[in-house]
Amino acid sequence: MRSSTSAAALLVAATFWLTGCSVGIPGTEQEINVDPDGVSVGSEDGEISVDSDGDVTVGNENGDVTIGEGGGVTIDSETGALNIASVEGSVTEDCEDRDVNVTASGAEVVLNGRCGAVTVTGNDLTVHLGGADSIRVTGADNAVHHAEGEPDVTDIGINNTVSAGGDAQG
Repeated sequence: MRSSTSAAALLVAATFWLTGCSVGIPGTEQEINVDPDGVSVGSEDGEISVDSDGDVTVGNENGDVTIGEGGGVTIDSETGALNIASVEGSVTEDCEDRDVNVTASGAEVVLNGRCGAVTVTGNDLTVHLGGADSIRVTGADNAVHHAEGEPDVTDIGINNTVSAGGDAQG
C-alpha cells in the first residue's frame, strides 16, 4: 500500500511540474508557482524564483536582483551601499564613491573608480579596487589590491594581503 501511495504522490508532483501549477498559501496573498521553467513564491509586492538553471531572482517594488553563477549585486535603498555576493564567479562594478560590502567565496571582484569604506568577507577572494577610504578584510586567503591612495586597512583573518596595484581603474 505504501508504494502505491508514494507512486501516486510522485505522479501528481510530476503532473504539476510538467503542466504547471499555482497554489495559494492559506492566510496570505502569496502563491507558489511550479512549472518546467522553475519555481516561484510571491505576491504583487515581491517574488522569489528559482529557474531551471538554478539561478535565483528576487524582485520587489525597488527592482530585481538576480543571483546566478556569477553572483548578485544590489544597492541598499537606505544607505546607497553596493552589496556584492558571489560564489566562484566574477563581478565587475563601478564604485561611484559608495561604500561596498563584498561577501563571497572563491571569486574575483573588480570595483572601478573611487569607493568609500570597503568590507570584504569570505575566503579565497581576489578584490581589485580603483581606490578606497578604508578596507576591512575578514576571512582567509583573500587578496585585495587598490590602484590609488593609501586606505586605512583592518585585517581580521588568516593569510590575507592588502597591497597597491591590481586590475581596477582609479
